[in-house]
Amino acid sequence: MYDVKITNNYFHTLAVNSPDANNVAYLVATGETKVFKNWGSHPVYVPGMGAINFIDLADKKLDQYTNENLPWTKAHWGGLIRYRGLDAYFRYEGQGQVEVEVDVHGCVQLHFPNGGMIVNLSDMTVK
Repeated sequence: MYDVKITNNYFHTLAVNSPDANNVAYLVATGETKVFKNWGSHPVYVPGMGAINFIDLADKKLDQYTNENLPWTKAHWGGLIRYRGLDAYFRYEGQGQVEVEVDVHGCVQLHFPNGGMIVNLSDMTVK
């Protein structure tokens, strides 16, 4: 599992779904920072912009982004964050950390202390 620190500088309150249902369990008000421990797969709703979708990959890797020259890509645990057609991938050992800041315009800045990168996953393909 990993911890998520969310800082909201957007003019609307962010809504975080509960882990056990599709109901809003937590709100992050404008100007507020909250830390969520042992995060898994959850959406965070940015009003007017859409969801920041956190996906816990557990021990599954995105093979196309595993690189011998980037040791963090070989860490045991990982996650994926998808927002407005962009994707970020991160991996970690032990307890991971993700820092998220939503700015005044609804843009998202991510920080992965253990390593992460922007990746490109297709939302849809035809076979």
